[in-house]
Amino acid sequence: MVITPQQIIQAINQSEFTLHYQPISNLANGEITGLEALVRWHSPLHGKVDPADLIEIIESSATLIARFHRWLLIKCFRQMVEWQKQGICYRIFLNFSVRYLERPDCFDLVRSLLEQYQINPNSLGIEVTESQPILDLAAIQFSLNQFEQLGMEIALDDFCTANCALAYLTDLPHNTIKIDRKFIQALTAANAEYRYRNTIIVESLIEMAFKLGKKVIAEGVESHKQLEAVTFLGCDAYQGYLICPPLPVEVLTEILLKDRNYHAKSDFFLTNLPAIAV
Repeated sequence: MVITPQQIIQAINQSEFTLHYQPISNLANGEITGLEALVRWHSPLHGKVDPADLIEIIESSATLIARFHRWLLIKCFRQMVEWQKQGICYRIFLNFSVRYLERPDCFDLVRSLLEQYQINPNSLGIEVTESQPILDLAAIQFSLNQFEQLGMEIALDDFCTANCALAYLTDLPHNTIKIDRKFIQALTAANAEYRYRNTIIVESLIEMAFKLGKKVIAEGVESHKQLEAVTFLGCDAYQGYLICPPLPVEVLTEILLKDRNYHAKSDFFLTNLPAIAV
């Protein structure tokens, strides 16, 4: 499959991209505390495109990075406005490439769109994705500091994988770390030695984060045994297919509207999750 930058621009212009949303659940009380927005592309030419492949191409071009993130913000903010009209109010987390955070116009655009759509900055979270190494640390620090001052939550995504190093704990402003699904899956691995080593790693990451005053979210929880493990180790919250896969807007909205208090619990979510292909 060969996807060109021009095809991605065309997909943006023709509204081929969509956003699915995956709930994040508090481990202490089971309440849904936020939603992560995840891009999906069903191309007429290529079919379903792997999001990782899509992001890799986007990050290869400064023009694509700017166009994509602008689309992402507008698409998400419009949905947040619609949800707020229905009384559905959750913090939405958006994945920002380090390449976009390095741009000098990053903060100004986000602030401008927040004002345009009258979105409270407290209802937005930024997940720093590390598919590329940081080239301009000072620029990213500036952007994240400005977002944090507005009241946004900053999360380091896929922590301690790829280019996300331990140094980010001191180099980058943030409130939360998200432990990658690779480590979470390993907590219940069949190989006892492999399971033990990963448990020590996850336990150490959580202890370190707490000592630094950070929250911890476990990603990729897919079984009750993994849920028990991350609960025992002390994570604050989790997300993954155990509670819910990323859902299209219309499906997620229908579920959330069934809970008139808009404080959906994870068990309520599971009970009302339709048997659909996502």
